[in-house]
Amino acid sequence: MKIELIVIKVKRQQPSFDIHATILNSIKKNGQDLKAGDILIISSKFVSMSENRIVDLANIKVKKEGKELAESLSMDPSLAQLVVDEADTIFSGVQGFALAIKNGVIVPNAGIDRSNVFHGHAILYPKNPYFSAAKIRKKILEKTGKKIGIVLSDSRLMPTRIGTTGVALAVSGFDPVKDERGRKDLFGNVLRVTQRALADDLCSAAQLLMGEADEGMPIVIARNTGIKITDKAKPKTTAVPFSECIYIAGLSNQNLIERMKRIKSQP
Repeated sequence: MKIELIVIKVKRQQPSFDIHATILNSIKKNGQDLKAGDILIISSKFVSMSENRIVDLANIKVKKEGKELAESLSMDPSLAQLVVDEADTIFSGVQGFALAIKNGVIVPNAGIDRSNVFHGHAILYPKNPYFSAAKIRKKILEKTGKKIGIVLSDSRLMPTRIGTTGVALAVSGFDPVKDERGRKDLFGNVLRVTQRALADDLCSAAQLLMGEADEGMPIVIARNTGIKITDKAKPKTTAVPFSECIYIAGLSNQNLIERMKRIKSQP
């Protein structure tokens, strides 16, 4: 199998632009075309810009919770208030950053970004990422007749690792996770927990081309992925409950952590 990744350069847009027309026009201007079975990986911030999810920090009214978060983490009070407003859950943080859950992703500052946006402003996640992904897919099908998949992508930090990689915020047109449980490995062992995060894998691959600075490449076409495009794939979160997340549940087990510290400190 040979997977092809085709990056699409896009001229910088102003808020509230027509994302469907912009995607198709940009693909054409890059000398490319869509094929049935392709998967479009699209920067979530690009989608947010089209939805005018831009906030002027000077207009934020800081409330008690925002002030408390700003003081505890040395954050800009306006940004802290935005995090309070946007986050599904706030855990803790370090200076300048609050660790939060947003749309099923554990992410600094609830995914709020002050890069690639006007000075003094911040850009939020799309209001309803799954709806946005489905709408883009539907519009492209209407315009081209091509059945494709859509992934809205963002960058994320991995625990204990330096640097960002890709993560899927929303998917339309295919199942984002492939369940491998019940299959056997090379040694005949039955897989009991393994599930492959196909959408996240695509985002990480696309991130190699998209970049994080002024590249202006918010779209990647993934071709020959072997992933089945289907209208039957229903929007569903790929998040797991906190109790099933090895990072959150494991780091929350303070009794075990303290016990292991004592064991490690013994001669």
